[in-house]
This record gives sequence, C-alpha cells and structure tokens, in this order.
Amino acid sequence: MRQRQKPIRGESRRQEKAMRVAALLQRRRERGREFMRRWRADPEHRDIERERRDQGYIQKKLRSAERLRHRPYTGTHGQPLCGFCGLGRPVEIVERLQISQDREEEYVKVFVPYCGHC
Repeated sequence: MRQRQKPIRGESRRQEKAMRVAALLQRRRERGREFMRRWRADPEHRDIERERRDQGYIQKKLRSAERLRHRPYTGTHGQPLCGFCGLGRPVEIVERLQISQDREEEYVKVFVPYCGHC
C-alpha cells in the first residue's frame, strides 16, 4: 500500500511567493517593452538614437585604427595574433619584403608573426 506524500512544510507558501514575483516581473517587462515601443516611435527620439549610435560606431572605429597603428598584429586585449589571418596565436616570425617608400631601396624587410596554419 502506497502512502500519500505529505507536502513539505512552508513549500506551498514559497511556491505562491515565487509565482507572485514571476507575475510582477512579467508585468514590469511588458510595461518596459511598451514604453520603449512608444519612445522609439517618436521621430525625434529615433534621430537622437541614430546620432548616438553613429557617434559610438565612429569612436570605436577610430580607437581600433589607432591601436593597430601603434601595435600591429595584436588583438583587442593586446594579445599577439597572426599577421596574415589575424586569428591564430603566432608560433614564429617570418621575414617578408615590403615596397619601400624611399627611392634609395626598392624593398624593405618586414617581420610578421605567423601562426603556421594559414
């Protein structure tokens, strides 16, 4: 004969509280979603958002270009990367020839990190 399981004391109250909190969170999310839909529908707000996004994009591109100018062949956190694929960790440095800017020499030796796979 199988006995019926008795509920753990206070468990039903905890479940009710969790359900109330979940319902409150759901209502808050819906209100926030509706507010942002109304806010984005305003043409003035859309223009402000577009300007802010474009400005952030430009600043990010400039930072990236400046970093690469000072420290080529590095990732966003300064870790060394392959000079050819830009993905792998370099295991050796290879010598390549680059066309010179000066008229005296045609080519200049350039040392590039290489991952050995690309």
